[in-house]
Amino acid sequence: MTKTCKTHTAQRRRRTGKYKDPQSSWTKTTKGWEYGRKVHMSLDAQNLLIQDWMTTPAAVHDSTVAKAQIDSGQGYKYFLADSAYDSQQIYRYIFDCSSMIPVIDTNKRKGVSLEKQCQARWLGIQLRQIYAEKYKNRWEIERTINILQEYFNLEYIWYVRNRNYDAVLGLAILAYNLCVMFNILNSRPHRKVADIIGCY
Repeated sequence: MTKTCKTHTAQRRRRTGKYKDPQSSWTKTTKGWEYGRKVHMSLDAQNLLIQDWMTTPAAVHDSTVAKAQIDSGQGYKYFLADSAYDSQQIYRYIFDCSSMIPVIDTNKRKGVSLEKQCQARWLGIQLRQIYAEKYKNRWEIERTINILQEYFNLEYIWYVRNRNYDAVLGLAILAYNLCVMFNILNSRPHRKVADIIGCY
C-alpha cells in the first residue's frame, strides 16, 4: 500500500468528491482505512530481485492482477502467493498457461474440505500441503516491501511533481534492484542496503 495523499487531506476530499488522483482509492487494511495505491510485485525469492511490478487503486483485489504476475514468473519452478490468490480460476490459469507448481496459502473462508472442491483447487490445496516448506519463502516479498518502505520511502509519496507516482515507484524499485545486484556481485548479503543508501 502506497499513500498518495495525507489521510486528513483524503478525508476532506472525500467529503467534496474532488480527488486529484483517479488511480488512488480507499481500502481497509490492518491499520484501518487508508487512501492510495496498491503496488503488486513479483519477486525472485532466490536472488531477491523484483521481476515485475504494477499499481492499481487500493480497493482492487490482488487476484485481479494474478494472471499478469503468473505470466511474469514464466520459467520459474514455483509460484508462491498468499490466500488472496486461492481460487479455482487462478489455479486453472497456472496449470493451463505455465509450468509452475502453485504453492498458494489456503483461504479458510472458502473451505478446505477436499471433497467439495473443483478439480483445480483440489489439486492446488494438495500441492500446498506437499510443498509447505517452500511456502516459507513467500515471506521474502514482505521483507522486500518493508525495505522499500523503510529505505526508499515507498509508503508515502504524496510530494511528487506532476503526480507521476508510477515513475517514483519505478525508480524506487530500480534503486532497490541495483543495490541487490551490487551485493550479489560483491558477495555481500543481498539485502544489505542501509550502507549503500547512506552514501547519498
